[in-house]
Amino acid sequence: MKKIKASYFVGVAFICIIAVFFGSVCYRVCRVELFGDYGETPKAETGLYFSEEDKIDCKWPEKYPFDGEHKFELESSQTETEAEAQETSEDGESVYLSFVNKIKDSVDYYTSKLLPGRMKYVETNALFNKAVGMSVISGTDLVAVMKNGYLTLESTEKDTDSPAKSLKWFSDILEEKGIDFAYIQYPSKEEKNDNQLPEGMTDYNNINADKLLEKLNSENVKNVDIRELLMQKGGNWYSNFFKTDHHWKPETGVWAAGKIADMLNLNFGYSLDTGIGDINNYNVDVYEKIFLGSQGRLATLTFADPEDISIIYPKKKTSFTVTYNTDSPITGSFDEVLFNKSYLNNEDFYNYSAYSAYLNGNKAVTSIKNNDCKNGVKILVIGGSYNKSVVPYLAQTVERIDLVDGRYFDGSIINYIEKTEPDIVLVACTSLLIGPASGHYSEYNFE
Repeated sequence: MKKIKASYFVGVAFICIIAVFFGSVCYRVCRVELFGDYGETPKAETGLYFSEEDKIDCKWPEKYPFDGEHKFELESSQTETEAEAQETSEDGESVYLSFVNKIKDSVDYYTSKLLPGRMKYVETNALFNKAVGMSVISGTDLVAVMKNGYLTLESTEKDTDSPAKSLKWFSDILEEKGIDFAYIQYPSKEEKNDNQLPEGMTDYNNINADKLLEKLNSENVKNVDIRELLMQKGGNWYSNFFKTDHHWKPETGVWAAGKIADMLNLNFGYSLDTGIGDINNYNVDVYEKIFLGSQGRLATLTFADPEDISIIYPKKKTSFTVTYNTDSPITGSFDEVLFNKSYLNNEDFYNYSAYSAYLNGNKAVTSIKNNDCKNGVKILVIGGSYNKSVVPYLAQTVERIDLVDGRYFDGSIINYIEKTEPDIVLVACTSLLIGPASGHYSEYNFE
């Protein structure tokens, strides 16, 4: 009888390990195809652009088609970054590299991000980072721990030239149509010149916002800097924000709605009720320890603790009719139709966000009709998820308000405006979203 060498067993073991690995990858691929990705990896991997749902194909370009006439063209002074992006789409080699990177990302998704029990490994890594007092959590280059204990996203210098030119272009078109316009600069979590970031990190969020507003002012584009108003509000700046999330708290959203109504009255002659910004006019239901923000999900529960979140609704009787995307309209009171409270009953912190209770998560288009208001005022707000805790309260003092989120809406903004005929358009974005105006999923593309 032949003596079996040890190398034979090593070889068999190696083949078995490889077979198990590829078998597990095939299982993950089939699982995602059949059931979607649930419970294995935090959707917060997408960071700022967290969404409980993938982009829903509502065929916006068919519903709101482009006419070819209104097209934003960058001048020859386009930034180097934009020029490189253009070359990427035109150069064969760059397209090839883009394809290779797409394959690489797909392989990474199925082999690591969908690894069974992956979050246990991620949590262990975060626990080690916490134990050694790391300010930037290793394993991700996004989340940093501020000196005051708040989590934030590492910021970078952004293009402010193309968004400024796009806003000017958009403002001029609206002026021709007789529609009022203003840009509203929402804050990021970092207080300007407060130096709470870890050593070596730069607060580009405020730098980018300052540069953008400076360019808008030079072009006489009307704008409101909510950061300045928030500093005048007094109190602890950071108390206006969640500790584990990039959003401001709903209480701050209520306050901001009042300030926006005040701005519309002063600058455009409206007669809106600024009392919508007074928290004393609302019931405040606090849901304790059920919210882990986008930054907290990246840092994991071993590093960050769930927070309280408030559901704020008017004390007075209300009636609204709301349409989310292309769904059927629903009618009811403020708290019945402007919240989806199922997000408040889910303790799967990594895959669901309690903040999504506001306006039923991230939608491309949300249309709200106030059945108790007959002042004829119609507002279109264009911007990201900061608006989910602002628009519902602003809706109390106008007849209709629409919210369009450019990250999910790829139809024609101009066509949407022509069909809905708003009295005023507000572009309201946090400084985290400042970036190139190229592509129809950019918050600063208004074609």
